[in-house]
Amino acid sequence: MINILKDNFKTTNNCIILATPMILFFMAVQWYVHTFKYSLDNAAHIIAFFITLWILFSGCFAGWFYMVKKTLQFYKRTYLFDKDRAKALSKLFLCLIKGIGKFFISFLTVIALCFCFKIVKILAIIYVFNIEDASVYDFISNTGVVVAIVIMYWAIFWIPEIVYNYVNPFKALINSVKKAYISFKISCPIYLFIILSAFAIRHLLIHSQVSPYFYFILLIISYYFILYSVLLVFRLYERCFIE
Repeated sequence: MINILKDNFKTTNNCIILATPMILFFMAVQWYVHTFKYSLDNAAHIIAFFITLWILFSGCFAGWFYMVKKTLQFYKRTYLFDKDRAKALSKLFLCLIKGIGKFFISFLTVIALCFCFKIVKILAIIYVFNIEDASVYDFISNTGVVVAIVIMYWAIFWIPEIVYNYVNPFKALINSVKKAYISFKISCPIYLFIILSAFAIRHLLIHSQVSPYFYFILLIISYYFILYSVLLVFRLYERCFIE
């Protein structure tokens, strides 16, 4: 496991080109939310706001995850001439457009399913808040986070299944559960590493806003960590089920 984590730093540095569309996407989302959040004065505006976000996330995820796959394939190839390598590198950004065409509907479904899961989670939280027994409240609150983490583990290969095998999101989710079980000894420790690291970075970000310089450094680290985690899952999928 340690070797996989160490090797993934080299992979992330090689594939740092992926950070550009990812950061631009986050900036676009922040601009959109900041610009239109104050104009949500009726139900029609609210619905249009969230539908636009739904389409925006679906398109960007479809293109970017396909680009992740193609970038990993690019750095595995050997090129005899630098001009061939430069030509192939320049075509990577075209993968964003191709990915939207190939997987846009799939990611519309993925995001819709994630939204449904979020709604269920919110309803569960509302139910917990209405519990008057303090001991039961504490138990459900503590175990709820654990249950969510366990559920997310079984979806660890959901996105790679869609991108590599071109299957629909429902079949991809079933395949992800099966493959997460098959590779449990290696995928579970890596998943826990990602989750614990994400919690740590999130905690530091929350408490770093008193210093703009420290916050900026942590923001860069968080972007790098997102790219590192995605590439780690994709490389793990390739290692276990493709290579």
